[in-house]
Amino acid sequence: MKEKQFALQPLRISDGWTVCSNQFSEYDPVTDGQAHTEELMQDLLQLRNEKAGLMIDLGWYPEMDINGRYCMYLLKPDFRRPPLKKLETKFRKEIINALEKWQLFNFYRKFLI
Repeated sequence: MKEKQFALQPLRISDGWTVCSNQFSEYDPVTDGQAHTEELMQDLLQLRNEKAGLMIDLGWYPEMDINGRYCMYLLKPDFRRPPLKKLETKFRKEIINALEKWQLFNFYRKFLI
């Protein structure tokens, strides 16, 4: 039996943001279940906005554990400061919606120094 393959999750990336790495697939832990937890990695997606000096980092914690959750952070790229914004959820759709929102200037401008 052939193992199921998951395509990368289609994403809308706003101007000014660059995809640095992307392993964020269409696998949904809620509906696809335990069989494909290899899709649940700590390093799922990383976006950068060099002009704004910001980064969005997405991962699943604990890795490959169906009982875990997505964690998405808006950060300064030096990683020494605490995240500017954090979202934890089990729901892929919630991550996609927040990802689109966080890329908007009207959202992230309050974090610019």
